[in-house]
Amino acid sequence: MDLGAYAKIDDLSQVMKDNGISVPRLRGLRNMKFEEPVDIRTMYKDIEKKCVEDLCNSVTSWTPYSNLRCYSRANERKLNYYTVDDGVNWKHIHGKKRKILKTYIHNEKKRYERQYSIWNKYCGQEGVLYIHARIGGRNWSYYGGEELAKQPWFLEKVDDAFDCTYCDIYARIGK
Repeated sequence: MDLGAYAKIDDLSQVMKDNGISVPRLRGLRNMKFEEPVDIRTMYKDIEKKCVEDLCNSVTSWTPYSNLRCYSRANERKLNYYTVDDGVNWKHIHGKKRKILKTYIHNEKKRYERQYSIWNKYCGQEGVLYIHARIGGRNWSYYGGEELAKQPWFLEKVDDAFDCTYCDIYARIGK
């Protein structure tokens, strides 16, 4: 969840009304005119560490995208063994685990790059509203996302890289 955008709901909800925008499960708003671009490369080490953490804590060990997690001291020791302060300790990861981790990291970086390339595309633009809503992934169809995409104000949508049950919607607004 984007807490910065959540804090701006009260300030920007009138802008939504004035532009005929209605989005279910609204979780945050930002006026893109005032936002700064993000350099995704600064996040790479954190993404890599998150991937190791996901794989260490998956119930079926080293299963990417597993929905089941087990947090234990043993898994914490594994995590400490496979990571260092500035990222992954590649000296300790070999064979099948190394291949799984490299593929997982590659796919995760692509997801984050997609989200932030769209963010960067609209940064600083006047007349664009960022809408953070809990209608990502399968929720998109359930909460009428196809109808939202047909609205004249709709520009683009991307699922959140941190939690795919959220999505970022970009809307055209009057200046």
